[in-house]
Amino acid sequence: MNNIEKMLIEIVKEDSNPALGCTEPVAVAYACAFANKYVTSEIKDIKVTTSKSIFKNGKSVIIPKTNSRGLDLAAALGAVGGDADDDFMVLKNINNEIIADAKRMVSSGLVSVTYAEISPVIYVNVIMRTDNETIELDLRNSHTHVEWVKVNDEVVYKNPSHTANGISFDFLKDMKFKELIDICEKISIDDIYFVKKGIEMNNSAANEGLKSNLGLRIGSTLNKLHEEGMLNIDVFTKARILTAAACDMRMGGGECPIMTSGGSGNQGIGVILPISVVAEFENIPEERLIRAVFFAHIINRYVKMYTGKLSSICGCAIAAGVGASAAITWMLGGDEAKIEGSCTNMLANLSGMICDGAKDTCSFKLSTSAEEAVITAYLAMEGVIAEKNVGVIGNSIEDTIKNLGYLCEEGLDHADSAIINIINKEGNQNE
Repeated sequence: MNNIEKMLIEIVKEDSNPALGCTEPVAVAYACAFANKYVTSEIKDIKVTTSKSIFKNGKSVIIPKTNSRGLDLAAALGAVGGDADDDFMVLKNINNEIIADAKRMVSSGLVSVTYAEISPVIYVNVIMRTDNETIELDLRNSHTHVEWVKVNDEVVYKNPSHTANGISFDFLKDMKFKELIDICEKISIDDIYFVKKGIEMNNSAANEGLKSNLGLRIGSTLNKLHEEGMLNIDVFTKARILTAAACDMRMGGGECPIMTSGGSGNQGIGVILPISVVAEFENIPEERLIRAVFFAHIINRYVKMYTGKLSSICGCAIAAGVGASAAITWMLGGDEAKIEGSCTNMLANLSGMICDGAKDTCSFKLSTSAEEAVITAYLAMEGVIAEKNVGVIGNSIEDTIKNLGYLCEEGLDHADSAIINIINKEGNQNE
């Protein structure tokens, strides 16, 4: 195994982790659980400051096991019963007693949440006061990466490096799609077999979503329409239904874990399930499916190297959807031009889909992106590819992704502020 292969594997391992609940409330819960390690007496109050992206994405989504929303509740749950050693699964051990205690903290006004005007995209600052100490913590750049902890103004923990094993992943931005395709075709299957766990996990979550009444029930309702003879299920609609069902379950506070991609559970759903559906439809061998999912994880991260881990444009459309479309096209036997063409088709179609926060309606966006990922792959296989140098589409897929990054950074710089102003209006609290 060469060094580039090792680093690509590290990227996927860093990005793909089981997660319970939306990763933005989880980041807040994780930060508070981490701070609680240094608590020696009863907590008097907790002040949380987040980035605009964390605030927007965490405000309206239901927290697992609670049937309730709110970053203040996520903070209290993390402080009262979270386990920071479990990373994205920080809330897996919460029970009714812990939930009741956390809700009492919130209702008593002991927890406040606000956002910083200027901060890293992923950012959570926690100030937790007790009778004995004031604990301050900074989490940044990753949902589970604590930079430092202070107790009574003394630094007691410091971990400034956010790269797996100290390795920078900036090299990925300089790679071409062709190089990534070649590596994913040749890399030892034994070294990437770990991605199979995510395939199994997210399919289980989809099946759970089909049976439950969580979220908007888009997946289960579409399936019901099929059973009533009103909707035909083909490979395209099946991708839509399963991704919607998994997202319904997750956004509705279900207890089924999801395998993430790029640090996002919804993107993990959007990367894995469309590929899995096509593989089943086309009788694709397991090894080729695993390579395809690994490739999709890499492309998802590649796009997010330019757009950021959280952006004003829906990551399910512009990153996970692009990764899925590339991988499906490769899995179907498409050459480099068709693989890049399917991604171009996705970005010509869905690059305007905004992210207005994590919530139950994510099922609409995610299922649309999933179905389009399958459609664009099959269109590319038939030679239907959007023209170059039109709109946001550049001369190559790499240029198009760079254009997308520019759009996110320069063109939509104030979008999160506008969305937060909208969701903070009276009647839009969702809390």
